Amino acid sequence: MFNAQQWLSKATLTGSDLSGGTNGGLLSPDQVKQFLRVAIEASVLVSDCRQETSNATKFEVPRISFGSRILQPGTEATRLVDADRVKPATGLVTLSTNLFKGEVPVSDEVFEDNIEKEGFADTLMAMIAEAVGRDVEELSVKSDTSRIAGDAEAAFDVFDGIIAQLQDNTPAAQKIDATGETKYATIFSTMLEAMPARYKRNYSQLRFYVPVLVQEGYQTELEARGTSNLGDTAVADDIRTSLAYHGIKVVGVPLLSGTGTINTVSTDYTTFGWLIDPTNIIYGWHRRVRLERWRDPREGATSFIPSVRFDVKIADPNAAILVSSLPNL
Repeated sequence: MFNAQQWLSKATLTGSDLSGGTNGGLLSPDQVKQFLRVAIEASVLVSDCRQETSNATKFEVPRISFGSRILQPGTEATRLVDADRVKPATGLVTLSTNLFKGEVPVSDEVFEDNIEKEGFADTLMAMIAEAVGRDVEELSVKSDTSRIAGDAEAAFDVFDGIIAQLQDNTPAAQKIDATGETKYATIFSTMLEAMPARYKRNYSQLRFYVPVLVQEGYQTELEARGTSNLGDTAVADDIRTSLAYHGIKVVGVPLLSGTGTINTVSTDYTTFGWLIDPTNIIYGWHRRVRLERWRDPREGATSFIPSVRFDVKIADPNAAILVSSLPNL
């Protein structure tokens, strides 16, 4: 015989009674109203560097400098002789912009059925623009015309990017091999020492551009110092935005990552860095990022079509230091 308490217990509806997928009653997993936007690598170089825009696909940026001493011993009321007169050195930096474009097609049903409804188009536009900024920076860093058929990432063989230009045009004494180094501070010191003195007049204008792993490794070095004003701060705070060596900012470049193949040789981008005044890097634009939206009713889809025409050049390779074989300490 069951007593009343047993009957009450038997009549209680619990969650287990709704499990198994056959008894019904369980709500489907709830969803928030927006997509989770997964972060992508940030663009840090483009915003730092000099920007030039032209109506022509190929254009020139003039440069001027005084590489020699102007002042000479003078005589009252007497003009300097011709040999003592100095004229500025001039030159041209030629930018030949290159076309890159993409397409992201999205079916009508996606817009009808997704959780953001009509707001999904705005989400796509914002994320595509961010991704194009990333791609422009990656192309400007890793492109190399030495790539041959069969090399991976064929999109990177259209022009020579920053690393390729520094490899080809920087004086030999200003290309540093960091093989065997055990401290990032020592590497930065060697790079700074190799920079010609005339380009070191204002340290605050220079930047160390390095892989994020190197930036983080340098902060870890500072953490090891037993000082309250530096070591403790490096441990407790995120000091990457103010991280510096001798007043020169150390900037982590997220796109100095991964590997590529150049003329069948594997290249590890986490081993490169450079010391430069960012205004010495010129981004030339014939068409800044254009993002168009077009619906084709025949396909029942809307395409988001980004395009850009740009080039990048090191204006004066003599005012730069390239480091390779950076260790991961």
